[in-house]
Amino acid sequence: MLSSGQVLQNRYRIMAPLGQGGMGAVYRAWDNRLNVPVAIKEMIPQPGLAPQMLDALRRQFHQEATILAQLSHPNLVRVSDFFEEGGNAYLVMEFVEGHSLADLIATYGPLPEAQVLDWAGQLLDALAYCHARGVIHRDIKPQNIIIRSDGRPVLVDFGLVKLWDPRDPRTQTVIRAMGTPEYAPPEQYGVAGHTDPRSDLYSLGATLYHALTGQAPPSATDRIVNPAALQPPRRISPQVSPSTEAAILRALALQPEARFQSAAEMRAALRGGAPPATVTPPRPSPPPIPETVPAAAPAPARPFPWLWVGVGAGAVLLAGLCCLVLMMSNLVQPGAFSLRASPTPTSTSTPTWTPTPTASPTATPVPTHTPTATPVPTPTFTPTPSCPPVSGPFAALWQRYPDRLGCAVNQAHSSWMAQEHFERGQMFWREDNDRIAVIYNNGSWALYRDIWNEGDPEYSCLDANTPAQSPPTPRRGFGKIWCTYPAVRQGLGWATDYERGFHGTVQDFDRGTILRTDAGETYILFGDGAWIRP
Repeated sequence: MLSSGQVLQNRYRIMAPLGQGGMGAVYRAWDNRLNVPVAIKEMIPQPGLAPQMLDALRRQFHQEATILAQLSHPNLVRVSDFFEEGGNAYLVMEFVEGHSLADLIATYGPLPEAQVLDWAGQLLDALAYCHARGVIHRDIKPQNIIIRSDGRPVLVDFGLVKLWDPRDPRTQTVIRAMGTPEYAPPEQYGVAGHTDPRSDLYSLGATLYHALTGQAPPSATDRIVNPAALQPPRRISPQVSPSTEAAILRALALQPEARFQSAAEMRAALRGGAPPATVTPPRPSPPPIPETVPAAAPAPARPFPWLWVGVGAGAVLLAGLCCLVLMMSNLVQPGAFSLRASPTPTSTSTPTWTPTPTASPTATPVPTHTPTATPVPTPTFTPTPSCPPVSGPFAALWQRYPDRLGCAVNQAHSSWMAQEHFERGQMFWREDNDRIAVIYNNGSWALYRDIWNEGDPEYSCLDANTPAQSPPTPRRGFGKIWCTYPAVRQGLGWATDYERGFHGTVQDFDRGTILRTDAGETYILFGDGAWIRP
């Protein structure tokens, strides 16, 4: 067991344990190099394991960790490092703050269908991304889905190989004692062949069943013994729509051939049978969930709202049975994805609940003044039947994304702009509308009002953690946003250059904006919170 204050690799300082199981533990730690909180998963080898098998398991762990580090998706936790020290293996991941879906179910009971389906669509996008790269998650359950304060679900804690003999009875005992069989398909027990992408769809279906009914479904083994054990969701929660019930029951089929054959197919069914679109349309704003828990509501089931790591719960469920199966044979090509640490972006939408993040002891403090800067909420857009043709320098780009951008609301025009780069993104300011766009390297962005005026404080946020490089913090309007909103500060990291001004070109649309810098860099900011550089 690691102790608080212990440093691994001369870089990661252990802060506190988050969970412990029979095969390892998870800790909250501080990355002294990047000055960000991280989660570190420790895997302890089984005592007495044959050296040949231990070497094979370690090689498999390194292979899987390398591929996971190449994944980059807004709904997946980022793996930033892995190493061995003191005979144990360690995986370093992004520290995701928020509430686990399990905690929300325990607090509120059955959740609104529209909200659950919105989360399901995003998670299925993430699974489609993984499956296309030969990666199977193998441990989807409410404890491993974190709902951030901006409402975005993040899928965490992949079922990595464990350094235990899958044939050893002790491994089986740990699985039975600490696992979560309600969400595991029968093939993960060796009952119906090997795991594949359809196994993840079963687990997600079980998770959606739990979220909509407030009750976990019976395990696959219980259903094999008693096929009537699984009650249809509408029998428990009549408000669930028939189409959603049918989709969940199909995902929960015991035979893989009877389930959805792909994440895109399941996503289409949950949308009411519409065919999967090439471009994902903007997601509607979710219905509100009460911010105040009623007096009779049960307390959250976990002591930490973001205790997603779950080593003692489901991370070990598949430890022995799936040790050598995470990837399909067609592995990801080396170097295909960025290995940069993931930012923690904010969102312009108003969260449906407000969790209290756990601040790191060395996190930059929020200024004591009362900020007046406010984020600009992202509106809910309705489809536009037709738009007049767009002319000008962005006409060709608009023709590629008419559904995501909508109709033009002005002509392409010149505007004085400012730009500043950060470790994990950048900021843009436009003089013509006095707004600041915060753009994160993971493909998301948020819009803020810039209410800084000449003569106002520069909001430098200097503290004891200021790095030696210059400039350590942004100034002026960028500084006001960066200092006022901790999520922006944590998501972007430190400034890497100074603010610069230039004449750029910009055009606004119903559902987005296109801007071009004086260096010819073009950015498309979609109204659904995503951005691209075409």
